Amino acid sequence: MAADLQEFNGIIEELKAVINQPDFDEQFKSATIDVPKSKQFLIKMELKRLAQPCARLIDLRGSVDGETSSFEHKGQVHYLDELAKKIFEQQIEKFGRYTVGVYEAVLHADNNFKIMDKIQQEKRLTEKDKTLAPKTVEKVKEKNPANRVISEHGGEIVHFAQYGIRNEERMNFSINVELQFGIGNVLKANTSDLSISGAKVKIPSAKDVALGQKISLFLTGLEDEVSLNLTDGIQYEIVGIENAGPNYNYIRMKRSFAEEVGSFDEFLSDFINSNKRRYKVNLENTLDAIIIKGFEQYYLPRATSLPIFMREVQGRLLPTMALATENNRETLGYFSDENKSLILQQVLNEARIDAILSSGNLIQESLLFCFTHAKQGKLYFYTATSEELNASPELKDAFIGFGSKKASWKVFKLQVSIANEADGYLPLSIPDSAGEEIKLLNQPPSEKIQSMLSGLKYVVTMTPLTGDNFAEQYQQTHEFSQDLVRKLTQFGHPKLKRYISIVVESIEYVNLRSEERYLYKSGIRIEDPNSDTSIYGETRDFSEHGLQIVLDEADAHKKGDIVLLSMPDFQRVTKAFKLEKLPYEVMTISRNKLIINLRTFEPNGEHTASKFFKKLINQNKAKLTPAKMESKFHGLSKCLRNIAAKSIHNFPMYFAKENSKLRVNTAGKGTETNLLHQMLLKYKPDAHETTFYPLLKDHALISVFSPILTKLKRADKPEYVDLYLRFRPNEKSEIRAFMAQYDDQFMTTEKLTSFIDSAIKTDIFFAYRVFISRTGRPDMNYIAKELAYVGDYALHRAKEIEERLWNVIGVGDVIDISEEVMTRLGFENSQLKQQMLKKNRLVD
Repeated sequence: MAADLQEFNGIIEELKAVINQPDFDEQFKSATIDVPKSKQFLIKMELKRLAQPCARLIDLRGSVDGETSSFEHKGQVHYLDELAKKIFEQQIEKFGRYTVGVYEAVLHADNNFKIMDKIQQEKRLTEKDKTLAPKTVEKVKEKNPANRVISEHGGEIVHFAQYGIRNEERMNFSINVELQFGIGNVLKANTSDLSISGAKVKIPSAKDVALGQKISLFLTGLEDEVSLNLTDGIQYEIVGIENAGPNYNYIRMKRSFAEEVGSFDEFLSDFINSNKRRYKVNLENTLDAIIIKGFEQYYLPRATSLPIFMREVQGRLLPTMALATENNRETLGYFSDENKSLILQQVLNEARIDAILSSGNLIQESLLFCFTHAKQGKLYFYTATSEELNASPELKDAFIGFGSKKASWKVFKLQVSIANEADGYLPLSIPDSAGEEIKLLNQPPSEKIQSMLSGLKYVVTMTPLTGDNFAEQYQQTHEFSQDLVRKLTQFGHPKLKRYISIVVESIEYVNLRSEERYLYKSGIRIEDPNSDTSIYGETRDFSEHGLQIVLDEADAHKKGDIVLLSMPDFQRVTKAFKLEKLPYEVMTISRNKLIINLRTFEPNGEHTASKFFKKLINQNKAKLTPAKMESKFHGLSKCLRNIAAKSIHNFPMYFAKENSKLRVNTAGKGTETNLLHQMLLKYKPDAHETTFYPLLKDHALISVFSPILTKLKRADKPEYVDLYLRFRPNEKSEIRAFMAQYDDQFMTTEKLTSFIDSAIKTDIFFAYRVFISRTGRPDMNYIAKELAYVGDYALHRAKEIEERLWNVIGVGDVIDISEEVMTRLGFENSQLKQQMLKKNRLVD
């Protein structure tokens, strides 16, 4: 609503209910009898605007201080929180249908983050203008470090999957225009950019404008040169207001297309196409998209969490797809039985998902406790969620106490988010008009892929939470009676005659391996240098410095062991190299001990096998088959990737080398509520979007993260550190608000337990696991088209982005493990509930 109509808001609200009534004019006159005639006209125009039918969907996920869920109205599905639903229904009752007024009322609710930020900004400006406080007091505050926000820990947030997608090119072009806000209310201004359906105009900040306000625009600068015959101007609506310094604002406007001016559209299209090299295309949305996608492609392929996609199929909620990375495949392996069937339909059953969603907690999550039992060649699974075990303290102790004694004991964190199949389609940030190739790349997914995504309801993210002595800690805090063990059968999953087929897609990203691998089967023999034992098998693939081998029998070797490898089949084809008893280092070995990855061990110069394979590859590259997994469903991986990016619950942070110094100044964020983001936002320094203070305080970059990143290689599995945090939400400075210590600062479990005890009495306890991965080069293939588009018009900007992405050397994946830590250390369920209530209030 325009600022000059705010004082008449009560009248407008009263008249909404009668706008479509036959006696509207009479009621309008009666209600506005004391209002000046000029204002009466504006009020009536505003009411007619608000009463216009609306077809826009409302998605408040991540935009409001409240829990959102799907809300259907006449075939349209919106995502609203409880307050928004109430406003929606009240406004529908007034207007009688879904209108612009309903849409705007919902978006301007008091708990919308944008509205809250605006109110806070106005409050800060008001307080800043007050000069009553003595300057001496301000100086004392400045000297006290507890009252300062530390800017060295500030950074920015990259909002995953939030690309600015345009339907047309926009040109940076400044011309004189006139804006008509009403009869006699005209303002001269200048455009900043221009497109067929929109414009950005710079106006004095003293001019009051509002979102949704209608404006007539006259292109006076063009009319001096070209006869446009636009006597009534072009109708626009304000869709954005941005600060442009102390004295000016930018207003972003979109065409309402209320008038028939096809000749003008044609002229403007030709004008932009013929002048875009001269005036430059506006690249803001594409620049943002490149940065977002670049950081997404660093994080997503390194994620330890496994996204499972739940669809409604013939009335049943089932896991039908999963998105695999190098670091989450072990979770898929754990839930595979002796026949390699995935049992996730039993583990992630509908009752469990419903229980998590209806828990009443702000964040939909739970823990999954698991162990397996092998009998007569078959593998039986036993799993239980937090909710199921908390219903019976005795069974909880029995399940955890008994299960944690098993070698197969695992604990997973489950996070559930509402998903939408439409989120799978994210075209480039470049409009189709940029070229035929771009138009082809912007095509939506095929009908086959759309059918595979239809009925998508949720993404369930599974993250393994393990540790060196965790099983022992569970056993110490969960003593049980042996008589209860037989009751654990209720948590067992019976064998099914047939399991549903779950499509496992690998995330698509640039091949970051140091060298290409090639598929080839050849007999080998592995010997232990410390014994006379030998194991036989065959290669699955090879590279210049590495081999993956499938063994005939289980092997007892572990990572880091040195073995001697002989290759009799390869020896038959060469006399130039001796391929016997060559030293290799064990890099990884599968859970069943049958698949082993080896790397050449080269303490004394170049390895004989490396020389042999280098020559073999160079001479036979055209004949060899690269070890790349091609998907059966073209385009599905990208769709799942897009949905997963939007559903991120965790807190990605990026380690970068800038001028030879290690820094963290960028974090990623999905649309899901994340309490760490909420807490850090409260203490962000000026000119920054967040603070990393509790994660980086006490020189943690040097003492905690740098040593890990230095020893990690890109192909290595992530290492982790645990951070324990005591949060005091009422403190005004970050130094007083966050008491944070990494796990190595607690010499004993008793000291950690004491820290938690003190925290939960008056404050809020958080525990975070930071999975740390070393990255390779950025995935330039994924952003190549958009980067080339930017390079055509602003080569220096393209180079700046490339340099920023190349600076990244590592990723930290931060996940909340508070419930797991408190459960493992034996805290009561009532204490966990009390903490959860406090956490819910953080965003109330």
